[in-house]
Order: sequence, then C-alpha cells, then structure tokens
Amino acid sequence: MKIELTQTPLLSPQQIGELASNLDAIHSRVLKAIERLNKDVASRKNEIASRWKNAPGVGAGELARFAQNETLAAVRQIRDNSKAELDKLLKDAGTPHAQLAGQRPFYDSPVKVLSRAALGDARRTEYIQQLTHAGPAELGHMAQVAVGTRNVPLASAVLSLLDRLPTKERPVGPVELATAMRLDDFLKVQEYIKLGDLRLQGILVAIRAWNAGKANPLSSVQLALSERQIDRDLIGGDDE
Repeated sequence: MKIELTQTPLLSPQQIGELASNLDAIHSRVLKAIERLNKDVASRKNEIASRWKNAPGVGAGELARFAQNETLAAVRQIRDNSKAELDKLLKDAGTPHAQLAGQRPFYDSPVKVLSRAALGDARRTEYIQQLTHAGPAELGHMAQVAVGTRNVPLASAVLSLLDRLPTKERPVGPVELATAMRLDDFLKVQEYIKLGDLRLQGILVAIRAWNAGKANPLSSVQLALSERQIDRDLIGGDDE
C-alpha cells in the first residue's frame, strides 16, 4: 500500500481542540452580528412605516408603495454594508477549519493513533523485545491484558507485533485492539473535528440565510440534530 506524503504538521489533541474552540467562537460572533443586523432591519422598517403612516396629502396605496420602496432600499443598504464584516468572519473561520481538516489523515483510524501513542517510550521497546517470539495465543492474551489495564505502551507493542503476523494467524485484529483501547486522543479528536465541521456549516447557513433575507428551517433542524451527536462530556463545554 502506497501513501502520499505531505508537509502537513501533526497537531496534538489540545491544539486541535483549540482550533475547534476558535471556530466555536467565530460562530458565536457571526450569530451575534446577524442578530444585530436583523435588529437594524427591524428598526428601519418600523421607522419607515411610522413615518409614512400618516403622511398628509398622499393616498393609502401610494403610502404603501412609497414605504415599501424605501424599506427595500434601506434593507439592501444594510445588507450591502454587512458584506465586508461577514466576509471577514467567514475568512477567519476558513483558516482554522482548513487546519482542522488537515488532521483527518492522522486521526481517521484508532490504529494510527495507537501505533504512534507510545513512540519513544522505553516500555514499548521493552515489551516488543519481550514478546518478539510470542505466538498468536500469547499475543492475544497480551492484547486482553493491555485493554484490561489500559496499558497503552503494551497495546502499541502488541499492535506492532500483530502487524508482522499473516492476517489469518492474528488472534485479534489491529482495528479491534485499537478500538477496544478507547484512546482519549482518538475519541476527543473525532468530536473536535465534528464540532469544527458543524460550526463552519452553521456559519455558512447563517450568512446565506441573512443574504437571502430568510431563515433556512431545514438546515437549522439538521444542525440542531448534529449538535446533539457531539459528546460534550468527552470534550467539555455545554450545549448551546
């Protein structure tokens, strides 16, 4: 199997969490900005309606037409003036999300995370040396010991030795072992990436709805459902 090497730096779960947190903050700023803009629109509509309501010497039909034309122009001006602000927020979100997305190849499998979890740890080296000549039965038992004691260096060593065995002789699959270890680094990063994707999607939906002059109920429901799928107990933070 060949892989394409890139210059993408490997970030720690903490650094990835900071990227997700940054996107979370930008998302909040976007929602607050649009809330403010909607209040500006409502205020201008009320002001225009009130001013034209009892204009002397003008028929009711003309009053309604004049008020509508001025309202459309005022709302258009507010939207035009908001473009630079919202474009900057979207651009600000693009950078951390791109960095977040760049981490997917490093964290898309628990096997990858476990394989590098104890690199440089003397215990991993010692375990590999001790188990170099172990057969499938012993490796299977050591895999169970690693899971039962949450011994990451041992699990990483067993994973390395399993890779040397023909597939049919492996007492446990690499994915099964890595998944059973429930590595915090792997689990947390999955949630951080989900949160980052959700926040960028929320930013896009909010800005598009504002530009279109309407809400997007279907997207809003989908975002709310996706929000519930994030494990807040794992990564911290409260549901909005």
